[in-house]
Amino acid sequence: MKYLFCSILLSFAFIINAITPYVKTPEPAVLEVIYSRTQVTDTTLRDKRFIKDDVLLRIGSNMSLFCGVKKLWEDSISKVDYASYSNILKASYEKDPKNFFFLGGRYWSYIYKDKQNNELTECDYFNLTHWKYKEPLQDPVWAVTDSIKKCMGYDCIMATADFKGRRWIAWFTPDIPISDGPWKLCGLPGLILEAYDVNHDYEFIPKAIYASGIGPVGYMQYIPENKYRSVSCEEFLKEWRKYQMQNSVAKIKAAYNIKSGSTRYDKKLLYDREEITYSPE
Repeated sequence: MKYLFCSILLSFAFIINAITPYVKTPEPAVLEVIYSRTQVTDTTLRDKRFIKDDVLLRIGSNMSLFCGVKKLWEDSISKVDYASYSNILKASYEKDPKNFFFLGGRYWSYIYKDKQNNELTECDYFNLTHWKYKEPLQDPVWAVTDSIKKCMGYDCIMATADFKGRRWIAWFTPDIPISDGPWKLCGLPGLILEAYDVNHDYEFIPKAIYASGIGPVGYMQYIPENKYRSVSCEEFLKEWRKYQMQNSVAKIKAAYNIKSGSTRYDKKLLYDREEITYSPE
């Protein structure tokens, strides 16, 4: 366990400088915010079934990156120092065989907001497939309120918006004049430090803010472009939903391209993604 902890600390420091060759059109980051992301995994038992992951928003002059802290670390070190990654993976398996698969956390999406080209790109992995879609960068239509509270020592103002199928509440600070935030949230006159939907199915709570010692911002090229399945956002959401509703036998058949027998989508969907702006089939 001590080896695992020390190795992770060393690898974090090492990969900040080593990942630049894997970043397309890198630019220096001006700020990075670490959030605790909570996701309810059963909306009938919101207070009992949920997962937490640390996620980061890394902001440059022209682009921002939003992804899981552990996922970025895992993808980075597996590329720049595979020997160390293998040792960490082995130590993790010996410590907890049931959960070593989640060494990279449970949030695997990479979301890029390209302000220069007014484009948002999301990459994710599920159903043994690397997925990618692009869409125009969209600002929610916010209603700014007169409610104020402190977040990370900053005075924050509350704003609300109906966006991507949910009603969101965001707390932003004009003291950091960057119009960005976690996930796809943006478009306020200040950085969003805290956000959640009204049902608290998703929450983003700030943990730390860094202005130095940050890695570069750009498209992470850990996966070759030809390995992605490029789809529309709507198709991406529908495929994820179908994957979540497949029974175990159907998932195995899909993984090995077995077409015999019935492939049923009879598993109840216990939760949905942040975005639910598609038409279920």
